[in-house]
Amino acid sequence: MSKAKRYFGALALVSGAALTLVACGNNKNAKTNDAADTHHKFSQTVPVKSVKKGGTLNYAIESDSPFTGIFLPELSDTATDTEVAGPGQEGLFSVNDQYKINNKGAATFKLDRKAKTVTIEVKKGVKWSDGKQVNAKDVEYAYEIIANKDSKSQRYTDSLADIVGLAEYHEGKSKKISGIEMPDGENGRKVVIHFKQMKPGMLQSGNGY
Repeated sequence: MSKAKRYFGALALVSGAALTLVACGNNKNAKTNDAADTHHKFSQTVPVKSVKKGGTLNYAIESDSPFTGIFLPELSDTATDTEVAGPGQEGLFSVNDQYKINNKGAATFKLDRKAKTVTIEVKKGVKWSDGKQVNAKDVEYAYEIIANKDSKSQRYTDSLADIVGLAEYHEGKSKKISGIEMPDGENGRKVVIHFKQMKPGMLQSGNGY
């Protein structure tokens, strides 16, 4: 909880107690009334100012756990790292109010239950901070990091192991994840992921795949 939230919480508690004392004292304490009136005049809105280009924004986070500074989602496993990295990271997919993946984000998503595949196509113009287009190999590489047993990523789950060839790659039996196909090559923008079985939750964000 931030200092600002604690401040407003304490302010509300004190204000409630002050109003109770006023009611019990039949308005005999003028100072208490003045304090209550002053509280009601307190503005909780943030002043509207023009947008400033450039500059530095200082952002503080209070945390009981150490700050590790690991910003790669495949390896990050603390809430603090995730929160700090959040403003600079964009997910591939956008979702609706029910967290169902739609095609309004950085990539499109197409599920084929009969073929047991999910096709991901990164949109043209989606780039890294260095200006390079995000490609099919970039998508595959995220799976390689998570599935590599030496990375010890906590993102590796049984759900991910449902991808064809991922378990073999994790166990060191294969140098490639056979179930990840790049029809237009590594520099293309399309990735086809083959699964052993399909699940209804694959259509939702946070499904683990």
